[in-house]
Amino acid sequence: MARRAKAEEERSMDSLMDAMTNVVGVLLLILIVSSLSITDAVKKIVENIPEVSVEELESMKVSRDKTLENLAALQQTQTQTQENVPTPDEAAQLSAELDELLENNKDLADKTSDIEEWQAKVKELEEKKVENEQVVLVSDQKNKELAAILAQTPEAAITAAKDVKMPNPRLADEEASALYVVCKNQKVYYFGDPYQHALSIRDVIDKNFTDLVFTGKQLGAYTYSLKGTRKDDNDRFIVLKEDYRLTRGKEKDLAAWDGLKMTMASREGKALADTTALKRIFGSQGKAELTVQKFKYDVKKVSAFFGDGKFGPKDFKYYVDKGAGDRIKYSVGFREEGGWSQEQFSAQNSEFDKLCKTVSNNRRALFYYYVAPDSFDTYLQARSKSEFHGIQAGWTIWEGEKLSPKAIPKRTTLRYNLNSLPKGDYMKVANAVGPYLVEELNNEHKEAASRIAAAVPKEADTPEKQKKFIDDLTAERAEWTASRLQSWAIAPYITALAAQEATREEEIQIEIHPPEIPHIRVFTPEKPPAAPRPPVDPNAPKPKPKPPAGGGTKLILD
Repeated sequence: MARRAKAEEERSMDSLMDAMTNVVGVLLLILIVSSLSITDAVKKIVENIPEVSVEELESMKVSRDKTLENLAALQQTQTQTQENVPTPDEAAQLSAELDELLENNKDLADKTSDIEEWQAKVKELEEKKVENEQVVLVSDQKNKELAAILAQTPEAAITAAKDVKMPNPRLADEEASALYVVCKNQKVYYFGDPYQHALSIRDVIDKNFTDLVFTGKQLGAYTYSLKGTRKDDNDRFIVLKEDYRLTRGKEKDLAAWDGLKMTMASREGKALADTTALKRIFGSQGKAELTVQKFKYDVKKVSAFFGDGKFGPKDFKYYVDKGAGDRIKYSVGFREEGGWSQEQFSAQNSEFDKLCKTVSNNRRALFYYYVAPDSFDTYLQARSKSEFHGIQAGWTIWEGEKLSPKAIPKRTTLRYNLNSLPKGDYMKVANAVGPYLVEELNNEHKEAASRIAAAVPKEADTPEKQKKFIDDLTAERAEWTASRLQSWAIAPYITALAAQEATREEEIQIEIHPPEIPHIRVFTPEKPPAAPRPPVDPNAPKPKPKPPAGGGTKLILD
């Protein structure tokens, strides 16, 4: 047994030795192969290395030496920099000094930013200095010349001083009536009561009715009413009225009016029964109470008629211009041959002296002087004479070529002769403009829908907006047509008929006052609404009340 075990052990050792021998042999083979590969690789690298000449080798050595020197210098710089790094306290101090330097630089930049502008101003001032020096030289020379002339001029005589009263301002009495006096061109012009001139112009216009009345073809009110002294329940003055009875003979004369068909509607746009101009006035009664009205004038014709002051009394020239709304106003110019010179009005029993005597009998009358700068002495002499007669006075400086003084106090009524209304001419105007207005009324009713649709703006870009625009404008246009256009269309016929019966004097209201001309109105065209009225803005400021026509009613005496 022992031998067998020993034999097996020997066999195991032999097998192990054989295996190790094999491993060593394999390793040797690998080492030999690797050596051969490395040898080949080294051979290839050596073969690929470019040849270096002696000169190139020397250049590389020089470059290497310089690199080493630079490296040494950098190392020395690094060492010095590390040694010079400031402490935190030193760094804070340097930062503060830098901020101060930047601030100082900013102030300097601000002060020097406009240096070019200052340089330009300096240059400009230097140029002006040269000019001023030249002016001084010229002025000095003129002063020497004037001094030489003055030395040869005799002394002026001293004139006597004038006594001028100190002013004593006070309001004129409320019932005082102002009569105006103008001192101009060293003359006195007595203007007097503004109503006298205004009513004179009114009468001239009325007498030339045929030439001055408006007969054009435009929409608008061709007439306006005359109001009397009676009032209605609302405290408003009632228009004058005349009874007119339609006889068979008159109906025959007015047959053409019965052929004028008129389309009518209510203010809400509801269609009413069609009628004619004649039936609209009289209905089926054969009589009617008609308002007394006047036809309006053509402002262009009136202005051309009066021209450049070709009408007026001996001292004045009348000018007529458009006023506010449908009114006209006047002003006066002064004729060179008119007025009184100082010698004329100062004489005893002169026209001015007689005038002062007459005015002095009216204790409510006063003189109010308009004084041009060239006529102050004239004013003092004229006022001295008027005060001699006990007439209160006030005055104001005035410059200009035309004067339009306001009436103080304002009158409320005056007598008016209704028989002056030109009956035949009124009938001609009614027949000329009435058919046009009736035709326009009928067209408005017939074409209202299409006209309103055509007025829709681009901004109404939705069906809802378009419908609202049309509905609102339809309502407003219907109200305008019923209250205005239908009234305008029938008014010329009523005016012409009422004038046939108005044959007396009446006390009538003065609704406008000088310098506007009472009882004269001019035609002003109007158009139907083109768009609905915008809604009322509750936050909008209320408009200031307009000053009363004719201006203030107070004069200051002094």
